[in-house]
Amino acid sequence: MKSYQYASRPLFRNVGVPIVIAVVMFVLLSVFLSATTVQAGYVGVVLTFGRVEPGVLQPGFHLVIPIVQKIVQIDTRVLPHEFKEIDAASKELQTVKLTGTMNYHLEPSRAGELYQTVGLDFANKVIDPAFNDFIKEVVPQYPVTEILAKRDEIRAKAKERLGSNLQRYGIVVDDIYISNIAFSNDYQAAIEQKQTAQQKVETEQQILRQKEIQAEQAVVEAKGKADAAVAAAEGEAKANTVRAASITPQLIEYLRWTRWDGRLPMVTSNATPLVGLSSEELTSPAASPTPAATSVPPAGG
Repeated sequence: MKSYQYASRPLFRNVGVPIVIAVVMFVLLSVFLSATTVQAGYVGVVLTFGRVEPGVLQPGFHLVIPIVQKIVQIDTRVLPHEFKEIDAASKELQTVKLTGTMNYHLEPSRAGELYQTVGLDFANKVIDPAFNDFIKEVVPQYPVTEILAKRDEIRAKAKERLGSNLQRYGIVVDDIYISNIAFSNDYQAAIEQKQTAQQKVETEQQILRQKEIQAEQAVVEAKGKADAAVAAAEGEAKANTVRAASITPQLIEYLRWTRWDGRLPMVTSNATPLVGLSSEELTSPAASPTPAATSVPPAGG
């Protein structure tokens, strides 16, 4: 009996250690396989044998059942979705093509529902068809001449209606940006011709305005010259009046004797003065002051 006990102990030791190691390894491997991390900006949808479990996993460390369960991470950040040349028509049935971007995000709590009903390619299955329909519904409300001017109004209406439609899937529309609006080639050519004609008219109006300004300046300049000439004539007239008023018989007699050279004329007459004075001398400024009273010398000397 003792010999049996002594013989079984080494066997237990030899067999027990590998089992313990195997168990530890299995536990570690199970933890490793069952551990998962949901990244920031994502939520985790748990699938058990392909069935979507209620609720979602928030960002962080989580344990799942290996092989049985699987985690699908869904992005809940704001994402852009581009749309290019969506065909629409104006109120007059003119062809209009719109290009732009829609920013959206998913409601985290409804990510599992979206995954189960639509899948991960929801942009192609849900967003694009809805966007095309609502753009084609909004644009025809406007005449072609108002589409460019009312771009923001069209964008706001499309955002509101598209947001209401996508809300049922847990998709939130943050904003819509229209980067380009294109028209048919014929209408685009008509717009360019109109712009060219308008620019030509504006240029001609500017030239006409410049000519009007130049004409107004010429009128002002001519009026200034005329006023200056009138003022000069009035001044000259006043000066002549003053000069004429300063000529007296005494002044004429005085100038006659101051200009006499002492020689008597060969022929005398009542109509001929002894000393001749020109009209310039009589009207010159030097003759304007009245001389002091002087005695007239006798004829004999």
